[in-house]
Amino acid sequence: MMARRQKPCSERVAGLVLAVLLTSGPGCTAQSSISNHYLTAEKLWSEKNYPAAVAEFDRVVKESPESAIGLQALWRASMTQALFLDEPQKALKGFELFIQRASNSELAPQALLEMGEILFTRLNQYGRAIEHYEKLIESPHFREEDRALFHYRVARSHFHLQRIRKSIEWYERMLSRFPKSSWIPRAMADLGSAWYALGDLDRTAFPKALKIFQDLKGRTQGRQHRLFVEAVFNEASTLEELDKLEEAHDLFKTIENDYPAPNVIRIRMVRLSERMKKKRK
Repeated sequence: MMARRQKPCSERVAGLVLAVLLTSGPGCTAQSSISNHYLTAEKLWSEKNYPAAVAEFDRVVKESPESAIGLQALWRASMTQALFLDEPQKALKGFELFIQRASNSELAPQALLEMGEILFTRLNQYGRAIEHYEKLIESPHFREEDRALFHYRVARSHFHLQRIRKSIEWYERMLSRFPKSSWIPRAMADLGSAWYALGDLDRTAFPKALKIFQDLKGRTQGRQHRLFVEAVFNEASTLEELDKLEEAHDLFKTIENDYPAPNVIRIRMVRLSERMKKKRK
């Protein structure tokens, strides 16, 4: 989902790993054993034998947990579990341990990003995701675009937890604080949906949702086609809720050939036509 993914770890850390191994000196048998396990792990990883590679990385971590090579092995094992083995729980525990042991490492910010990704995207643990991202928002280790994403994830997590008004607060805070973020169109779409969800409870909700969808339509037309179509669909749906049936029907008609499920549009248009006929009687 996120463009922040860096190139494969094996490429990014190869120089560091080699330096660690070369500066270890002839050392004792234990050091030689650790180095051998690490090199075996890297070889297995390059052969795409990821389970066996993780097992070797884990042996390095167990034998030398606080050393540079042990921390590197912990990082490699966690990334492999997250990206290649579909083991998010194990990866999360590995990253948490890495942060405990190497909070000042240059890899620590990336580990924190991976933890958030796992909590929000992989495990859907939205309560924990909120706590995690709120801690990262003011961190100087992240770019403005990262912090915009953190706000978005907090807002979205509240929405998933049915805390609609809380999610609205976070979306609006994000729109105000990061107006140039690439995440703004997506946040606008979700903010409109949040107001729409409150439509039956708050008489001001549908008009607010309508304005947001109209603003998003103008912002995305010709640039983000998928969000443009989504904005038009939601605008039409909101107009229908406001009993502006002809306007809604005409808007649905404009996206009949572009919407991913054209039959949905046709059904909505038929329903609107029937309602308009009854209204004229």
